[in-house]
Parts: sequence; C-alpha cells; structure tokens
Amino acid sequence: MRSFAGMKFSSPTLSVKDLAGYPNIMITTQPNDQSTSRVAVLGVLADLHGEEVQYDLKPLRKLILAIQPDLICAEIQWVDWLSGNLAEAPRAIRETIVPLCRRTDMVIIPVGGVASMGFGANEADRFIKAKVMRALNGLQRISWEFINHPATVNSDAYTQCCNLTCAAELSLYGQTAKKNWQEANDTILKNILETLTRDPGRRVLVTIDCRRRQWLVKQLAQTPMLDLVHYNEL
Repeated sequence: MRSFAGMKFSSPTLSVKDLAGYPNIMITTQPNDQSTSRVAVLGVLADLHGEEVQYDLKPLRKLILAIQPDLICAEIQWVDWLSGNLAEAPRAIRETIVPLCRRTDMVIIPVGGVASMGFGANEADRFIKAKVMRALNGLQRISWEFINHPATVNSDAYTQCCNLTCAAELSLYGQTAKKNWQEANDTILKNILETLTRDPGRRVLVTIDCRRRQWLVKQLAQTPMLDLVHYNEL
C-alpha cells in the first residue's frame, strides 16, 4: 500500500488508468465470502459556492467508525487526491472521512464529482439570478442550524429539499451547468460500478454530496451486481 501527501491508497500500482483517468485499483484487504457487494449511500452536506459548511462533524465520525466499511467511495477528484489538495471535496469528506481512513483499515476510492457552476447569461440576467441565488443560499444557511446529524441529512424530507434547491440552482445557471452536473453524476456512478466489478464481495459505503444521493440510489437500485442497503445495515 502506498501513500501520497500523507494519504493511503488501496493499490500498489497507480500507473494504469482507464479512459476517465482513474487507475485500475487493486484492493489489498480481504474480501467477504459472498461475490455480491453490500453497498450503502451516505449523503453529506457540501460547501455552498465556496462557503464552508459549518456543522458538527462528530456524529458523522461516530457513524463511520461504527460502520467500518471495507471501502469508502468518496466524492473526490482523482487529480485532487493525488495532489493532496481536497479543497473542492465536501468538508465532511476532507475533514472527517479522509482522516479516519488514514488511521484505520478503511480504504478510500476517489470516484470523482464536484461540478463547477457559473452563470452563462447576459449581465442583466446575471444580476437578477445572483440575487435569487443569494436568497437560496440564505435558506440553506438557516437549514444548517438544524442539520447536525447524518440521519437528518439523509432523511426523505431533507433529500427533497436538496433536490429542489439543486434543481433551482441548475435552472438559474443554465444548460451548461446542468450538463456538467449530470456528467459528474455519471462519472461517479461509472467509477463505483468499476470498483465493484474489480473487487466484489465488499462492504462499500458511498459518500457523496447529498444533492446527488437520490439520483445515485435510483441508479444503484437497478444494478444486479450489488445489494443496496441502508447505511445502518451495511
């Protein structure tokens, strides 16, 4: 097992890459007897347009330690993982999940994500949309006062709030932002499935921006190669 910038990798070789630029990782931990992987999806709060989310990470840390998955597929760009610069990853991942994996046998698999957004309209439209975006951001900041537990972040009610907020933001940003967001979703799904194909029979926790959670759960539920469960049942 190698390390880079103080981080633990799951593969002794990092030179062979697929078309998406992600290496063909060889897992060094021992698999379960079953060939079907158990997979759970855990949504986390993402930073708000460069503004760091302020909420208590202790419940998340406790949950991860209780689950102790074999693999954690995390929303991290591979190039960021190699460089050690995780500024673009959700705070919960860079400040809680990554440090925990450094100290335990849990192995992180970076699966991509983090699509940047920007206005593509004229100056007048940008001004109006920016004001609407600030209002949405304000509502999200208020929600952070009450969202301090993984169970709340992953509840049906908050998932719907995430979906509505994401849809509103993408509508404001335009078609390019929608395309980038969907491409990031597709990349995450592709890399998760490739990980499961390479190394079946694992207990895999997928940690991603909560705005992607419902879409990803629907895609994984249609995949016969895995057993999709709640994170508390992993």
